[in-house]
Amino acid sequence: MLFRMKSVSFSLMLAVMMGLSACSSDEASPIATKGEKMPPFQMMSLSGEIVDSQKLFAGKVVVLNAWATWCPPCRKEMPDLQRLSQLLPADKFLVVGLSVDNNLEDVKKFVSEQHVTFPMFWDEGGIKIAKSILKSFMFPETYILNADGVVVEKVAGAFPWASPELIGILKVIQKTGKVPPPDAAQ
Repeated sequence: MLFRMKSVSFSLMLAVMMGLSACSSDEASPIATKGEKMPPFQMMSLSGEIVDSQKLFAGKVVVLNAWATWCPPCRKEMPDLQRLSQLLPADKFLVVGLSVDNNLEDVKKFVSEQHVTFPMFWDEGGIKIAKSILKSFMFPETYILNADGVVVEKVAGAFPWASPELIGILKVIQKTGKVPPPDAAQ
């Protein structure tokens, strides 16, 4: 009986190991990681146009906000993101929204009602970008990229985006490519 249990345990362990080795042979999908270049991806605008992230983000400090219309903190911070987009020079900074809603019409309606003018994209259900590349499962979640496309910060939750302090931090990132130490952005 003991031999039989060991044999079953060994067979089970062997099957698990074979399954793991089969999974590990696939090339891993790129993941957005702080300190590394943001992986490239294709985004769909609200009008259906496909846009390459690297081309859109090139040479600018990017505030990439993953959000949803069904998320109260996301809805609350959207006006602040809109103000931020208006306060920063467009030749050096870019605020981008990435909706993870299931229904494109909900996104269009919200963006229109809120008078959002910065670039807005749709990742249906968050499947292709938010979940697989950004690894975002709770919203809002925002990535800040320097002008070289490196993820310098990841912010989970709503944030006062148009505050003078944050604008100062973004300007330091634009000049140095790095998040300043505390109290250095003033």
